Parts: sequence; C-alpha cells; structure tokens
Amino acid sequence: MTASTLFRLGAIALAVLLLGAGVASAQGPGATLPAPAGNVTAGDLRWHTDPTQARAEARANGRPLYVYIWAKYDPECINMADECLAHEAVVAQLAGFELLALDAHSRVNFAFFDEYQIPYVRLPGLHEETPMTPLVGEGQPVPVTGAARWPTSLFLDSEGAEVYRMYGYVPGKAFAVVLSQVTEVLKWRAALHKDPNSAVAEAQLGHLYTVLQVFPEARKHLRRALDLDPQNITGVHPDVQLDLIIMDVPDNPAAGAQKLREWRQIWPAHPRRLEAVYYEAVSEVALERLDAAVKILLPFKQAVPGSAEANSQWYLPALTLLAKIEAARRAPGPAPPRG
Repeated sequence: MTASTLFRLGAIALAVLLLGAGVASAQGPGATLPAPAGNVTAGDLRWHTDPTQARAEARANGRPLYVYIWAKYDPECINMADECLAHEAVVAQLAGFELLALDAHSRVNFAFFDEYQIPYVRLPGLHEETPMTPLVGEGQPVPVTGAARWPTSLFLDSEGAEVYRMYGYVPGKAFAVVLSQVTEVLKWRAALHKDPNSAVAEAQLGHLYTVLQVFPEARKHLRRALDLDPQNITGVHPDVQLDLIIMDVPDNPAAGAQKLREWRQIWPAHPRRLEAVYYEAVSEVALERLDAAVKILLPFKQAVPGSAEANSQWYLPALTLLAKIEAARRAPGPAPPRG
C-alpha cells in the first residue's frame, strides 16, 4: 500500500472519528469492579448484578437501563471501571439510569447475552464434542471457544428494548458525551411514540444516530423524516440532507464534496454551515486534493477570537486536519498529490 493510499484511508478514518463529539482523556477517582453476586455500590452508584431484577426495577421506575459487561482481569475493563465509570460527569449522567453489571465469564449471564446477541466465550458442555480450528502452522488443532468482546456497554429503554451499544474502553469525558446523546435518543424515541408521524422526532433521531455512528438506523429515521414532510413545513430538510451527505462521504468522497458545496449554496446561513465546510475539506483530502482542502480550511486557520470559525465545534477538528495534511507532506516517500 502506498503512502498516498494510507493517507487517504487515514483521512476517511478521521472523518468518521470526528463525526461524534470527540474523545478526550480525563482522570477520576478509583472505583471497585462490581461484585460477582448481589447488588453493590461503587462510588455513589448502585449496581444490580441480576438482569431480571434490574429490568423489573427499570420498568417499574420508568428508567432506562445501562448494562456494563466486564471481565475481571481485562485491562480495558479495569480502566473502564477505575477511570470512566468513576468520572464525575459520568456518575452524574448515570444517576438517571438503572445500572446492571454482568461478569462476561459467568454462565448465569449467558441467557441474557443470548437474548441481546452479545458475543461471549462459549465453552462446550462435558457431553459435547469440542469443535476444532484448522491446523495452525505445524501445531495441533486449537479448540474453538468463540470470541467475546468486552467491556460492552448496552443501553436499554425502560421496557428492555435496545437503544444503543458500544464495545471497548472509552475515556470518561467522551463517555459522558455518549450518555448525553443516548439520553437525547431516549427523549426523542418517547416523542415519536406519542406522535408516530413526527418528522421532527424522526429527524432528531436520525441526527443522533448519525453522531453515534449507527448509520443504518440513522438513514432509516432520516428518510422517514423526508417522507413525512416532503414540503419541508417543519424545516428539517437541511439538517436531514446534511446528515445523509456526511454519512456517504467515506463511500463516495467526490460526490460528497459536490453535494456539500451545493448544500452550502442553498443554505448559506445555516447554523451547521461550518460543519459542511469541514466535511467538504475531508472529502477533498480523501480524494488527495490537498491544496483544495487547505483552501477550504483556511478560514479556520485564520480565525480570530470571537469569530464564527473560532467559536465553532469544528474549529479544533479543522486545525487537526490541517496538521495531518502538513505532516503528510513532510513525511518521507512519495508525497500525496497536492490537488
């Protein structure tokens, strides 16, 4: 793979990563991993360890349920418990949830994992034949036990329906942002339940799932919003169209760049104008037209304190992308085309 191709893939990856609110480290006090049995209090939070009890209380109290699946000696799970789940902003957000902590290796939890299609280690019973993998080099066949992914964060509504899931450790500050987004998803799901023909609720859910990078769900809601309001009476069209365009940038950056330019021409004063500018630059980088990308991002580089660009949430992502472009140009080997 050439340096140019690597740079292009890196730019697309950056676009996807920055679609959310970003990831930033944060330090918090230590927390105790949830106990294998019985309810436990870690910090100011009370954790269930029985799925049946946790879901019953969530339903009775009308509260969403956060399920944390962990493995005792896994480094990411230890970081998740000690840093993320003890972070002040995370503790504050989790106070609105029923909390359930499940040991990934405990057989008593496997029925719950099956119900929500959560991957876990499957050990065959004593009466079952252990399947084998193909030979590895000159070695012997290796027993297949399946693959587990942890830590797993699963968000359910009060009735037990899945709202969102994510795998792996997330720093506390970033996880607090995710929790706020999930809370918004729950709010707009409730609004849509009250009014199934609400284009606004559909558009909001589509945008939130775009940010959370659940693209099939996002597209479903966004397209439904357009179907419900073809004349744009509710004013959701520019946001819906922008979200749909951004999701398609990694697959077709050339079309994305053109659509983003057209979107900015149609909605020149829209509050998300600078977001469109940023993703147009990302599209140009993906196409390896670096001069074009730098030109698009120049207003961010030249922004003065108090300007729209400097006050935008896209200011730092734009500067980060500019820095990546300059780093790629300084890297040894064939340089990416300047565009």
